[in-house]
Amino acid sequence: MSDRAALLKGIRRWLVFFVVCLVLSGATAFPLVHELHWTESVLRALGVPDLLPGLMGWIARVRDGLDAVDAKYPFVLYGTDWLAFAHLVIAVAFYGPYRDPVRNIWVIEFGMIACA
Repeated sequence: MSDRAALLKGIRRWLVFFVVCLVLSGATAFPLVHELHWTESVLRALGVPDLLPGLMGWIARVRDGLDAVDAKYPFVLYGTDWLAFAHLVIAVAFYGPYRDPVRNIWVIEFGMIACA
């Protein structure tokens, strides 16, 4: 394998990793309320409250806040849906650099600026 082919393979691996992370972060922003209840119950089952009471206090506080917003102002959570959707759309944009990283370097630069 030539140096160019090895470099291209490495770039594509990093792009796939980045896209997977974008998709996961986007997908987990949709069900925030349910996710937080699930996370809290899992952590309680694992005995985390005894080990890290500060973490559990913070999770309970965030859960209470999300529950209150969901009960009284559910439209506020619509903003997180758009955030999640944006992650998924940006992930699709990285198909171009996967095909040709040199020609589509601007997408990679855009992604780095967005992350910063």
